Amino acid sequence: MQMKIIRFYEDVGVMKVRVDTLDDLWSVQRIIFPNDIVKSESERKFKPSEGDEGELKKVVITLEVEKTELDKDATRLRIMGKILDGRPIEFVKLKSYHTLNIAPGDILEIQKSVWKDYIVGVVKNAVSDSKKPRLGLIVADDEKALPAYLLGYGVEFKNEIYSRTSKRQTQKEFAEYQKKYFENILAMAANMNVDTIIIAGPGFTKEDIKKHGEESGITKKMGKTLIFESVSYAERSGIYELIRGEKVAKILDRERIRMEFSLMEEFLTNLSTGRSKYGVDNVSAAVENMEASMILVNDSVLGDQKIQQLLTKAEENGLRIEVFNSIDEVGTQLNGFKDIASVQN
Repeated sequence: MQMKIIRFYEDVGVMKVRVDTLDDLWSVQRIIFPNDIVKSESERKFKPSEGDEGELKKVVITLEVEKTELDKDATRLRIMGKILDGRPIEFVKLKSYHTLNIAPGDILEIQKSVWKDYIVGVVKNAVSDSKKPRLGLIVADDEKALPAYLLGYGVEFKNEIYSRTSKRQTQKEFAEYQKKYFENILAMAANMNVDTIIIAGPGFTKEDIKKHGEESGITKKMGKTLIFESVSYAERSGIYELIRGEKVAKILDRERIRMEFSLMEEFLTNLSTGRSKYGVDNVSAAVENMEASMILVNDSVLGDQKIQQLLTKAEENGLRIEVFNSIDEVGTQLNGFKDIASVQN
């Protein structure tokens, strides 16, 4: 299954979408703002009388959004606000507060007074990303291995595993621990829910893993594509180095996060020449004075009125608008530049 735009009634500002993954929930949260109208199936506790404990009834709720929360652990997007309408009406109390719990497989309608192109673009990119196979990444040295997924919304790191080898071990013990370590890494790769995994690291460990996998037959049984590359560290920085690397450009070329790194580098390079600006006031001036060709903005500020006015002007001027994930490394960098920046090519 994949995220789908079921209908987009642009004339009345209503988009109907189906979500199927945590990525989809995250993408939808990015574009739902306070005062938007959201409609979806839900449950309400109905009490026939005052002393009754009540029972849960299935209802269709339309509410005016006040805030949203994404619960990754429960895989739920909570949309909170006041009820504007509901069916069956006897189970719904208008103007009372309610929370829509949106989960994978759910369908919801989002109504806005105006759907800006850059907001529609966020949804369309999410639909496109949901069609792409995800990529598994493992960086390893002789002491530890760090796995991660490259997802539509950024990088998700998993728990490290350790070799537990020691210089105090006998040669036989060392070899046994090392063999077990390699097998654990290959088992970790086999269990990753992806077709392609890049195993990278400094030194010869990655080559030793490759050799052990081939000689033992583990790699063949795995039925996955394993690619071995070099990076400087078996740390998070090594994962990001891998993403930026030209050697895996063909694999990562269609992954949004790699493009975000490239755009951020372009912004930083042009800072010294004055062709890059950051902060609402400076970027607004750049847009007004035709000194910008591209806007970079974090998804965390898309609901801000000043930001919306700025992006509307940028859109009218035909500027490229790129929305970053605020919790990923590139988004964190942009946060240090007040969450919005412009670049003049």
